[in-house]
Amino acid sequence: MELIMQPTSTTCGQACIAMITGKSIEEVIQTMRTDGPTSIGQLIEALDFYKINHAERNTRISKKNPVPYKYSILTVHTNAGYTHWMLLFDGKYYDPEFGLVEGEYTHGKITSFLAIYER
Repeated sequence: MELIMQPTSTTCGQACIAMITGKSIEEVIQTMRTDGPTSIGQLIEALDFYKINHAERNTRISKKNPVPYKYSILTVHTNAGYTHWMLLFDGKYYDPEFGLVEGEYTHGKITSFLAIYER
């Protein structure tokens, strides 16, 4: 996995899709038709467009599901008060805003995940 940093404050979703697909973030922005904030629905549409196998929906972190799937798009409620997307892959957090994070994630609370199934 190659870390791709988001070029603007609102392109974390596009950066995650770019990391998963190996495409450039510019191509993903064009495919998704937005360089603004993205919803889980828009991320799922992009994954479908690129034929990436994934879970049907986001799963909340809970007692029943306390740990994200090993390869996931994570929903983060940041310490600064906004919602953010990043990837979990191979035990590391690929955060398009804060960079590669190994170990404990301290930039916010991970609240849900969308599992990505390897091909």
